[in-house]
Order: sequence, then C-alpha cells, then structure tokens
Amino acid sequence: MNSTITAPPSPTTRSRFPEPEDLSLFAQVLAAADVGKEHSTTLPAGVYTDPTFQKFEEDEVFKKEWISLAHISQIPNPGDFVRVDLCGEPLLVVRGKDMEIRVLSRVCRHRGMDLMPSGFDHPDSGNQRIILCPYHLWSYDLGGKLVGAPEMQQAACFDRTEVGLHSFRSEIWEGFVFVNLSGDAPPLSEKYGKFKTFVDRWDMADGELVWAEHWDCEFNWKILLENFMEAYHHMGAHAKTLEPFLPARGCWSEPYDENFSAMHLPLKESMKKEILDAGIAKNAFTNFKDMELNDCLEWAVYLGVPNFLLFSAPDRVFWYRLLPTGPETCSLLTTMIVSKEAKNAPGYEETLKAEIQAGIDFHLEDMEVCAATQRGMRSVGYSQGRLSHLEEPIWHFQKYLASRIRQSGVMVR
Repeated sequence: MNSTITAPPSPTTRSRFPEPEDLSLFAQVLAAADVGKEHSTTLPAGVYTDPTFQKFEEDEVFKKEWISLAHISQIPNPGDFVRVDLCGEPLLVVRGKDMEIRVLSRVCRHRGMDLMPSGFDHPDSGNQRIILCPYHLWSYDLGGKLVGAPEMQQAACFDRTEVGLHSFRSEIWEGFVFVNLSGDAPPLSEKYGKFKTFVDRWDMADGELVWAEHWDCEFNWKILLENFMEAYHHMGAHAKTLEPFLPARGCWSEPYDENFSAMHLPLKESMKKEILDAGIAKNAFTNFKDMELNDCLEWAVYLGVPNFLLFSAPDRVFWYRLLPTGPETCSLLTTMIVSKEAKNAPGYEETLKAEIQAGIDFHLEDMEVCAATQRGMRSVGYSQGRLSHLEEPIWHFQKYLASRIRQSGVMVR
C-alpha cells in the first residue's frame, strides 16, 4: 500500500466532527470510528466507490481474515463441491473420498487454467469423481493430487507426486466452511469464542440448507452489510414485510466487541404476549431443538467480522455469503437453514415454498434500497450523515475497518 494519509487529531484535541476535506479517505474512517456512538456518523462516499480503498479491503480484509464459503450440508457426499471466486482466487470447496472437506485452488498446475471457468458453463455446485481440466485434460483426485497428465512421458524428470492443486487453510465453524487465504489468521475458536455463545444453541452444523438464491449486485459490499446489520430501515424499506412483526422501535444492540456484532429484534408486543400466554410459539418450521420459550420472543442479526452474516429466528437461520467483486459491485448468496426435524413435519414442502417467497420478497426490498444508496454515493449531494441508535452496529463495523487500517502498516502522518 503506497498511500500516505493524514492522521486524525488525538481524541483529546479532535473536534467532534472533523471536516472531510482536511482528512484523507482512510483518516476519515479512523475519525468516524473514534467518536462515541452517540456522535457516530456515516462514512465518506469514497469508501463505497474508490478502487484504492477496495484494493486495501481485498489485501487487508478478505485475504487475511476468515471468510465463509459454504455450509457443510451443501456437500454431504464424496465428490460434492461448491465453486467460489474470492478476490480473484478461483476456489473449490470439495468433500473428498475420505469425507474430509478441503478448499482447493481451481488453478491447473500445467498452464494455470481455471479448472471450472464460468465461460464453460460449469455449475456453482455439483458432484464429480475427479477434477478435470478442460484445456489439456489433466486430472486431479478430490484431495488435489494429480492422477492424469496425457502425453507427458517425454517431459524429463516429470513427477506427478510433486504436482498437485494448491490447498488453502480452512476450518469448519458451527457447520460453515471458512477459508483463510493468507494462512496465518488466529483459529476461529479463538476469534469467535464469545460469538459462539450467542449462536451455538441453533446447532447449525446439524441443520440443512434448504434455499439459496444468488444475486449479482450493483453496489459495494459494505452497503449490503450495513443494511443487514440495522433494524432502522424496517419502518421504511420493510414496512409491509418485517416491520409488522419485527418493529424497528425496541430493537437493541449488544455492546461493542472487536470480533462480532449482534442486534436483537424483539417481536411486536402483542405477539410476545400471545406466545407467553400460550406457553408455546407456533413458528412456520419446527424450532431448533435447544430453543426455549424466551428464544421465541425475538429474532436477531449477527455479524462475525468481517462479513459472516446470520439472521436468526427460532425455526431458521438465514446465512449470507457476501463477497466484493469491484468497488461498486458484489456477489451475494442468500440462504436459509432449518433443523433436520423441520423437514419431517407435515406440510413441510408447502411451508418451505411460502417461506422462500417471503424471503425473496424482503430481499428484493433490500436490493432496491441498496442499489439506490450506491447511486447516492456518486452524487455531489452526498455528505456524511448522523446515525441513529438503531444503527449502532454500523458504528461497530467502522471500528473494525479502522482496526484493519491501523494494523495494515500504512504510514499515517
């Protein structure tokens, strides 16, 4: 990173609202993150449009942190795979014959071709016995070992055992497959130790991913992340879908933690009273087995930094795979996970169809407002605004971004 930035004044001398023109883009992020939450503001537009800032995020966030790629229920059998592109790295999440899950490079060791390029109509998921390069028909087993290389007998000292697909460091946490491209991030058990206490009763590792929808989005990945993490927009964008049962007023956030953020979304009072009076909650799906009555009184949204997004109810969890594809574009996979018991309930297929449609409906609302927000970032009329207490998780994420700036080694002056 060759950029130099101007350091914000110290906390004891800084004015409450530094003038943006006096600060570089990076320093403005530091300044926004350093104010108290009661004085929190939005970030400058360049954070959502500037190629230099996006390059910083690729290098210092997505290539150095743990990034979720798949849920284990997507690849239950040997040969099952999920194809993902992460910041220019073509990846393959695959279950081997030994039942181990690996994250392999899709780059052939012969001439560097992507083994499953999108232009060849490869599916995003499927099952196969070998990994075959369509260019020269080199083939690899499910562990990445080279097993076939036609017409290489005249290549002196060619040793197949020395030519295998690169394997990236990966871990499984709560049923999700994560990759760390740099290979040196702290273990997930350390990073998400406290976070686990909030979500482990869902036993997501035993759940089933029953719906997935891919969206190519015309907005910066942080636009979606910020939208996801606040309930303030329920009263506007989701006035007919979420606000009637998860009203924005009354939602609240857990205190700041450097590794995760959580916002509680209580049900409207009449629904909570009905559940408490009846002593039981009648949800669309069968609840996860460790849910208690009080767990049925609210939903919640979680962010495991940098981009692990969960939206939970007693009977389901929505997981988002959110990846940047450019300064003003991103790739989004929205999914829904339910308990295995839910699939055995009477009328499950009809319920699933209805709930998928409901999910699509409120996601379409999010797509519309996020795209419109991105357009606003290009306008000369945009300036940094104030945040509501219902947007506190946005301030949490600003503090995370600031920590990555400080840890990046960029010279600050």
